[in-house]
Amino acid sequence: DGFAKDHGFDYDVVVIGGGSGGLACSKEMAKLGAKVAVLDFVKPSPAGSTWGLGGTCVNVGCIPKKLMHTASIIGETIKDDAAAFGWAVDQKAHDWTSMREKIQNYVKSLNFKYRVALREAGISYLNKLGEFVGKNTLKLTDKKGKTSEITAARFVVAVGGRPNRLQIPGGEHAVDSDDVFSLEKAPGRVLCVGAGYIALECGGFTAGLGYPTTCMVRSILLRGFDRECVGKIQTHLEHHGVSLQVGVTPTKIEKDPATGVLT
Repeated sequence: DGFAKDHGFDYDVVVIGGGSGGLACSKEMAKLGAKVAVLDFVKPSPAGSTWGLGGTCVNVGCIPKKLMHTASIIGETIKDDAAAFGWAVDQKAHDWTSMREKIQNYVKSLNFKYRVALREAGISYLNKLGEFVGKNTLKLTDKKGKTSEITAARFVVAVGGRPNRLQIPGGEHAVDSDDVFSLEKAPGRVLCVGAGYIALECGGFTAGLGYPTTCMVRSILLRGFDRECVGKIQTHLEHHGVSLQVGVTPTKIEKDPATGVLT
């Protein structure tokens, strides 16, 4: 495309977003000899959750979700199968706080490894929010509000996405997948609003961990997925204790000021 190294900008390429795509892209370009910077900045969720380098998958997606699923499967195995295989297990209630701490510590170790990998590849990591102010110029804002500018010949936008909030009265009381993996206290009774794979995954592991769970489904489960597979998933969820309310959407959420219970 006519790219030349004598462009006079600070970087050959700036990647905006430090998730799976942005990190992979930046490292491949560095291998080809480009001078690269990665911007990664997480605006806190409405509940105040934030996290480190690595994007959704590492911090609030695949990794903590699979670990919580593993925790729930272990609990179900102890409850349902251990005795049949000769194990006499004194099962106690699940310790959410202990699980959360260990999972978050593991995630933080991955954040550190990603920072090290960028440094070893000669890539600049900037924990700052980027905003275009010109064709080749970004204004950067750090967590203290201090601003600066950098320039580049090329940009890659890999910012990912965030969950949609409930646009109903009291919707601010709900948490989403940006928050659930770092909840400091056990969730108690759980209502998952939605029937996409993220909602059903969350409902599956909360039920498996012993918390009464309901999934509220507007129309059908897993729209766009193979319907025979969806039928088997629905049967499995219900068999494992997830209650499904189909054809229902919430209209408001109320919080009891005395107990904090949501209805």
